[in-house]
Amino acid sequence: MRIWKLVGMALVCLALLAGCGFTGEQKQETVAAPEPAKQVEMAVPKNGVPVLMYHMIGVDPADPHNQACLTEENFRKQMKFLKDNDFHPITMEQLYEYMAYNKPVPVRPVVLTFDDGYPDTYSIVMPVMKEYGFACTVFIPTYDADQSTRLTWQQIKEMQAAGMEIASHGYHHERVNEMGGNTLEAEIQKSQAELKEHLGITNEYFCYPYGGYNPAAAKVLKQFGIKLAFTMDPGWAKYGDNPYAVKRIWIGNEVDIDNFRQRVTTEKYEQR
Repeated sequence: MRIWKLVGMALVCLALLAGCGFTGEQKQETVAAPEPAKQVEMAVPKNGVPVLMYHMIGVDPADPHNQACLTEENFRKQMKFLKDNDFHPITMEQLYEYMAYNKPVPVRPVVLTFDDGYPDTYSIVMPVMKEYGFACTVFIPTYDADQSTRLTWQQIKEMQAAGMEIASHGYHHERVNEMGGNTLEAEIQKSQAELKEHLGITNEYFCYPYGGYNPAAAKVLKQFGIKLAFTMDPGWAKYGDNPYAVKRIWIGNEVDIDNFRQRVTTEKYEQR
């Protein structure tokens, strides 16, 4: 009987503790579940992909009226427009897969390319690309690195580490369509070798200096592993186009935000 009394007293104590023994309600801390990553819709572009061509961002000290330049203010407005309107800057590989095999890419695609390797691609472009999480490609003439007027190899390495793709703009930044066979091969070989030496990449993309190209140049580029080569010819890049004559859309200071909107939404934009 003593044991049953003890058991009964224990049950009474437990009941008292449960009912009034705690002065405050015990609350469990809830942790909000992380939001699932937004899925980007994929599609095969019906009208092609606008490949935007930038040069210097800022003001050319040698020629303040150089229309190939774009002020930092206008550049930031354009990148904000792309972000606010849900455009998706895609990589070179994504563009190649679309052009060669008609594979889907993120909807509202655009390609951002920067020619010549000016220092502002490090000081201005790189922070903006990081801020928006945009993919882009910088075409550099490798001979000009560490020559005081363009990017240094250290800056180029930092840009690569930040996710910016580095590709060839030749070795000396000279018109490859005007070069003879041996000179042309040496020009491409040197550029490819320096990209391999300094960045550890087997480069597959090329931008023609001054936009000049011909079948002979394309043949040499293919020989050295280039898959896409970019011109200054206007138009959008499309499935089935010549991969060694990829068209691009010029962007300079005369392109205001309304004209920019046209250039990324239709090939039939107002010429400036």
